[in-house]
Amino acid sequence: MKTLIQTSLLACLLTATQWASAQAVDVTGAWARATVQGQKASGAFMQLTAPQGARLVGVSSPVAGVAEIHEMKMEGDVMKMRALPNGLDLPAGKAVTLSPGGYHLMLMDLKVALQKDTTIPITLVFKDAKGVESKKELRVPVSVAAPSGTAMPAGHGAMAMPQGSDAAQIAAIMKKQFERPDAPLAVEPVTVDGTVAIAGWIQGSKGGRAMLQKDAGQWMITLCAGADLVQAKALQATGLSASQATQLVKAVQLAESKLSPKQRQLFDSFEGMVKIDSAHGAHGTHGAAPAAAGKHH
Repeated sequence: MKTLIQTSLLACLLTATQWASAQAVDVTGAWARATVQGQKASGAFMQLTAPQGARLVGVSSPVAGVAEIHEMKMEGDVMKMRALPNGLDLPAGKAVTLSPGGYHLMLMDLKVALQKDTTIPITLVFKDAKGVESKKELRVPVSVAAPSGTAMPAGHGAMAMPQGSDAAQIAAIMKKQFERPDAPLAVEPVTVDGTVAIAGWIQGSKGGRAMLQKDAGQWMITLCAGADLVQAKALQATGLSASQATQLVKAVQLAESKLSPKQRQLFDSFEGMVKIDSAHGAHGTHGAAPAAAGKHH
């Protein structure tokens, strides 16, 4: 009987320790990016503060077949995204922000669309300095941008909806996401056909084209490619009808005919087709963002 009581007490103490450890990590400003039809990946963002220090070692959600902790950063002139197999360090008392363009939670192989104004369950797994694991269950709101008042580091996070024409909004969104002080981004021409657009871009000696779609009044980057985005068959593969694809290609070619041959060659130079989530860059195929000029990692 004494052994049974001791075992029960030990189990209770262990549970209490794990619970306290999970509660010790403060989570604020959590949100997940809404998806458009057919999108199979998105990101979740938040700010984590562990007063005693900890490490975020895992994430899961029933809405995603795969959930990982990711980092996106520039390496030279190439934007790369990678999973963090050893997790993310949470220094004692220091707020660590997970935001578009930096550390983030990657939700892939989505089983359902992430609809604006809904919530999704996400489980975070932490490990303290002694190696004890704990979990924290969250209900994360879904939106097209960070909730008002959410703290984000400079250069990342919530993007106020640009004003002006569709072309001006698209240029502003692409500059916000990919431009750097040492690598200005030129976005032109921008060809809009209803809720779909193709934008040419040049960054230094590199270039390409981006495909954007408008959902809930906001433009989102969905693809980066080169010559494929002026091929009707390639556009049909993205879900456009044959007539819409043909019409858009003709409009893009007309707009680009006013540019120099060198500019058009730069647009064609982007290799491959990379799926992009406007939350933070390349997804799905895990290619690079525009600065990478089509390189994969």
